[in-house]
Amino acid sequence: MSRTIRYVSLFLLLPAVLLVLPISAQQGAKQGQWLSYSAENGSTGYSPVDLINRDNVKNLQIAWSWKFDNFGATNTEVTPIMVNGILYFPLSPRRTIVAADAGTGETIWTWRPPQDERETRAARTYARGVGYWKDGAEERIITITPGFRLVALDLKSGTPVPTFGTNGSVDLFESLDLDFPGDLIGRIGNSSPPVVSNGVIMVGPALTPNAPSYKNVKGDVMGFDARTGKKLWAFHTIPRKGEFGYDTWLNGSADYTGNAGVWGPFSTDDELGFAYLNIEDATNDFYGGHRPGANLFSNSLVCLEIKTG
Repeated sequence: MSRTIRYVSLFLLLPAVLLVLPISAQQGAKQGQWLSYSAENGSTGYSPVDLINRDNVKNLQIAWSWKFDNFGATNTEVTPIMVNGILYFPLSPRRTIVAADAGTGETIWTWRPPQDERETRAARTYARGVGYWKDGAEERIITITPGFRLVALDLKSGTPVPTFGTNGSVDLFESLDLDFPGDLIGRIGNSSPPVVSNGVIMVGPALTPNAPSYKNVKGDVMGFDARTGKKLWAFHTIPRKGEFGYDTWLNGSADYTGNAGVWGPFSTDDELGFAYLNIEDATNDFYGGHRPGANLFSNSLVCLEIKTG
């Protein structure tokens, strides 16, 4: 892979026939699939498929390459998911979503977010991946645009699902529990895939790093109904007045401090119904003199109930 990460390559063992072996472990990718950023929601990053081993890895050759050259000049930090032999991945900086055949590299469909000032002035333009949801025969790709819109796409056609949100999209600016007086454009967005578990889509925000002021947007984590897009809950990573943890921010600093987002991928235990949030520092990253106290829940690992937040 090139230094600027400009293409996806599939390495094929030649000669060989792909064999998906029975899965003995309870965790890891199932049936040769890769349904989330780290194989499955527990983030094991593990697949039991053992076609490639220490004896034959030297025989790997490039089978195909999918070049990003026509989709923008920024680096791509993406891990594709794979559903039924099809790869799904976003392309920076506009987060065009691509479906491509994993065996041949053939493009099956693409979807590009609508372009407006909110999308082009976004806080984060690159994306690390997409989410996947299935209920019976219905399957969707879940993505977040640079301008902080949550979108559900039909898995087979790549078209927005009209019954999700408003014509396939949920405005995450409007979903935030904020009274921030400034412009949200360029301050809050997303960089990692939405996490889908137990019928809930969870969105972790990415905020402006090293913000010019300690008075920035708060990094609330939100949960949405995976079928309808209805907002179910919000977890305030910086507690509001009257909430647990508010008194750990001395001198009223919780009222004006921002960030404390969840910009990195996070994990869930689907059976227990828990999500594990890796929450970043509050403003201003490397300096916290304006916010004395323990500052819950910044710089914390927090376990949430997926259904309720």
